[in-house]
Parts: sequence; structure tokens; C-alpha cells
Amino acid sequence: MFQIVIVGSGFYGIALANRLQKLNANITLIANSERTIFLPSTIRLPFNKDASRVEVLVKDVLNSNVELIVDQVLNIDEERIELKSNHSIAYDRLVIATGAEWDDPICPDKFLQYGIETYANELSAKIEKARNIVIVGGGIVGVEVAGEIAYHCPKKTVTLIHSRDKILNGEVIEKARDSVQSQLLNLGVKLILGKKAEIKGDSVSIDGSQIPCDHLIKATGPRANPPPSSIKGLLNEQREIVISATFQTVSTPKIYAIGDVTNYPERGLVSRHSWLATICHNLQEDVNGTSNYRSIKWHKRNFKANVGISVGPEGGAGQIVLPFGICINAPKFLIVKSKSATLFCGRFKSLYSYY
Repeated sequence: MFQIVIVGSGFYGIALANRLQKLNANITLIANSERTIFLPSTIRLPFNKDASRVEVLVKDVLNSNVELIVDQVLNIDEERIELKSNHSIAYDRLVIATGAEWDDPICPDKFLQYGIETYANELSAKIEKARNIVIVGGGIVGVEVAGEIAYHCPKKTVTLIHSRDKILNGEVIEKARDSVQSQLLNLGVKLILGKKAEIKGDSVSIDGSQIPCDHLIKATGPRANPPPSSIKGLLNEQREIVISATFQTVSTPKIYAIGDVTNYPERGLVSRHSWLATICHNLQEDVNGTSNYRSIKWHKRNFKANVGISVGPEGGAGQIVLPFGICINAPKFLIVKSKSATLFCGRFKSLYSYY
């Protein structure tokens, strides 16, 4: 029977496996851990320390018809996947959904390596001990981390350094950026904008002047996390998997990739439904031996999408994209209700089992 293997047990890997189990094919999911973490919820973990709010066993959200293998990938070639257990798996089609690497405090490898509660307690202790906390990077993650710390630890000095003249980046409209900036200032966050931080170890300086820092958090963005592979041309210089608009890799069309491991400019889960529908359709075409593939629209960097940004559990801002590309400011209460108040805790499990 046709064999489809998925490498990666984040949101896209699991949700895709659950959808594909309807196909007339064997579906195998390779996970590097028995557990999976919903990263958007982890920024509040150092304060609530409740692992059940961000973590779930893969088997508990994976359809029973999907074969689950918990192992480490040592190499992928055009025919097989070599595993640390000395086993190898042949595939007819492969999907890579291994996501991205992040620095603290949302580092998935450390969560899985040390245990989520141990790692959360470690992060919490660092924050509690520090008097001056510096966050470098004013994108969405940097802003949300700053908001969490400033909200839960109002006596700490929190400094956020961003290389642009205004907080956040071009994918967020001006009104939302202004609202986030105002809310951070109201929480007591010190903003240093339009300056590039110089980092040496745990010390931070701006234009040669030292910034008081007991605890440094780097929020300068994710890095693609591809599995080891001997396939030439699979990655670009940023180590992103190079895909086409059909989710097929340019180097080897029988290999697909989805999510933050790819060079596709849109990130996150905003377009998850259309992405999953497209890749599932294309894999169905492969199973059928046909090639009526669908494509996603290839966006430019900093394109506008629906987005919500939390600023602590009681704050937030965002934008809503209307037909014809019109983008409007989202009311604060809507962002708080839909995201900031819970950071999706209690709701994320249903995202994995969407099929």
C-alpha cells in the first residue's frame, strides 16, 4: 500500500496525519518525543507552571489508524528515513513538518529535554532572581514575553530593545503597533527603539553604553529546524526547506514540507485550514496517480494577515483582514477574549485533531 511518512509532531504534523488517515494509504508519524507542546501557550508557563495547559501526549491527539514512531531521525534520502534505533523506513511520499528552533523562553527542545515543569521552574527562578530583565527583539514574541513579565512582575525593570523605530514589524498595521506600544509603556516596560543591541554573553549594550541586565531574553525570531538529510538542494542558505506553492520541495517533489521549517514567507497558524486542505488534496492526487495539484498564494514578506498580539492577560491588539485586502484594527476586548486571557489553554487540543 502507498506509504506516506510525516516527520514532526507539532501542530502541522499531527493535524495532517489525522486528516490523511482517510486516504487509501499507510500513514506513519515520526515524533522525537512522546509529548508535543503548543508553543503559543508557553510564554505564560513560568507564571502558572501548569504543564497540562501547554502539553499533551501525541497518542492522545493522534488518530488510532496512524502509526506512531517515537525516534530520532539521523538522515533522510530520496527513498528512506534512517532512525537512531537502527531502523529505516521507506516512503512513497514524505512530509517534513519539524517547525522552528526558538531561544528561551519558548525553546521546545529544552522543554522536551528537561521536562516541561522542570524547565518552567528554571525560567521562573531566573525571572524571580533578576531585577533588570532585557528582551532583545520587538517582534510579536518579544512583545508578548515583555507583556507577560511586566504584568506578572510589576516590580521588575523590563527593557525591550527593537532595531526598528516602532514596535513590531511591517506585517502589523500602524494602529495596532501604536496600541501595543502604548500598552507596554503603561505596564512600565522601557522601550529602546531604532537601536541595534550588542550582545556579548549575558551583557547587552547600545552604542557602547551598557544596559543593566540580570536576565537576557533573545526574541530575535525563529530559525528553521530541518531534520538531517543528504538530499542536495533541499535547503537554502537560511537552512529553510525550499518549497513550491504546492508544498512540494523544489529539489525532490515526492517530498513535501509545511510550516516554519520552509521558506514560505507566512508563518504561524493563521492560514492552517487552507494549508492543510491544499497539502491533503495534493497527497490524495499522488495516491491516485494523478497530478491535478492545488497551490497556495505565495505572499511577499510583511503581507497583512489576521493577527492577535497579547500584552499580558488583560491587554492586546491586532488586526482583521477584510475582503479585497482591507485591513482594520481589531478591538482590544476581542483580542483579550480570543487570545490574551487564556493563550489558547484548554482549546489547543482540538486544533491537533482537526480533520
